[in-house]
Amino acid sequence: MRTSHSHREPIGKPAEREAVGQLASSLDELLTQAATLASENGVPPDAFAAAAWHAYLQASPALAEHIEQLQFAAGIEEMRNAGRLAKA
Repeated sequence: MRTSHSHREPIGKPAEREAVGQLASSLDELLTQAATLASENGVPPDAFAAAAWHAYLQASPALAEHIEQLQFAAGIEEMRNAGRLAKA
């Protein structure tokens, strides 16, 4: 599909792939710096991974809310299967 702006390329074109590649490269560089800092200061790998995941969830509130909803639903289902909650 063409837009009225001839300078814009449709999704999936080389310019978009290049932008994604640049983002991935920047992300890789920043994660490497963070991992180096953590390693040099004796932060255990599990603590580093947990901190990275926590930071990601803080930056993505919709994802955090979605995960909470899934955990809540799983908890309800578990209680129903255990007979501690009636099925509606």
